[in-house]
Amino acid sequence: MTADLRGIRVIAVEQAVAGPLCTRHLADLGAEVVKIERPGGGDFARGYDETVYGEASHFVWLNRGKRSVVLDLKAETGRQILRRLLRKADVLVCNLAPGALDRIVSDDELAELNPRLVRCYLSGYGATGPYATRKAYDALVQGEAGTIMATGTPETPAKPGVSLADLAGGTYALTAVTAALYARERTGLGKRIDVALFDVLLEWMSPLLLAELHSGSAPQPAGLRHASIVPYGPYTTADGQDVLIAVQNEGQWRRLCRTVLDDPALLEDPAFASNSARVRHRERTERTVQARLVTLSTAEVINRLERADVPYAQLNQIADVLVHPQAEATGRWSEATLPSGRAVRVVTSPLHREPEPPGGRRVPLLGEHTAEVLRELGLSETEIAELLEPSAMPTTPPSAPAAR
Repeated sequence: MTADLRGIRVIAVEQAVAGPLCTRHLADLGAEVVKIERPGGGDFARGYDETVYGEASHFVWLNRGKRSVVLDLKAETGRQILRRLLRKADVLVCNLAPGALDRIVSDDELAELNPRLVRCYLSGYGATGPYATRKAYDALVQGEAGTIMATGTPETPAKPGVSLADLAGGTYALTAVTAALYARERTGLGKRIDVALFDVLLEWMSPLLLAELHSGSAPQPAGLRHASIVPYGPYTTADGQDVLIAVQNEGQWRRLCRTVLDDPALLEDPAFASNSARVRHRERTERTVQARLVTLSTAEVINRLERADVPYAQLNQIADVLVHPQAEATGRWSEATLPSGRAVRVVTSPLHREPEPPGGRRVPLLGEHTAEVLRELGLSETEIAELLEPSAMPTTPPSAPAAR
């Protein structure tokens, strides 16, 4: 395991995807992450589905390696315990609804309570502005930021198959938190960080926004094609299979014409003389490339692309990725342990390549570490027993054999 952040304690007042993604990667880097969950159900991502032997796939993905503590933050006792945890913490990551944590403990109070604390707040639209108090689930933010209308085709807009806004926000939060920890080494002080999912998507939408702003016309969504580059996308071979080809520059175009299409005369046609020309003549360019490739087998197309050094890829199904040779060769699979004790395959963090320990890291049972963490705060067994309602106590899961 990578342990660059060993000794860093993170309090995660989080739910769903964006906050948990940030803190899962902090845990990957060696930080201790204490996840605060509500009584009676915890992080609502626990209930998204039951596809991983009764556990939700999102929760297994985002929460292994954390400790789960149930606190009722609507009660004063729970709020006081949260303050005590934050007094000794290095990082707070919060993605509750706008203003929810402020009603428990304000950022000004946190800065006074623990001047070294790095406070990261993830939200849909930030702390100010007319949309600041809006609920902001992933698809809603994507709708406002334009990513949906930039995806698919003009006739059929599409939401990406993963939670783009949440993933972007959680990743930027991770970067900001680690940078703030580095700055704290020089200043001795933590800082407040605000990451808005809307802001992050505006950053990612910059090429389209700049085109609209300065030319009055953003490229139209092109489905599996590229809005600004031709040829770029899937082409069908004689076997009926699709091969993705991505021509990024004129050298690649020349090699495609000569070696793959076996038609160097195309290089003399003004309609294909540059990428801008090929975009203007998109339909003709696509038709010309496709007409030649459909006469060749998939194996021959790939052979020619390899010889020509023209970038290409397979159009894989999800099941194909499970046995992808690159993932297998680079050790991208590991194990995690479910609350039941069952070991399951998971994707290893992209931040490191060291193997996980045997059985991987645990996905916590709701409230599994509540008593343990309260003891670390110095509470007596009597105080702990009074605080823990039966609904908040972890239950002993049934034993299960390891899955391979």
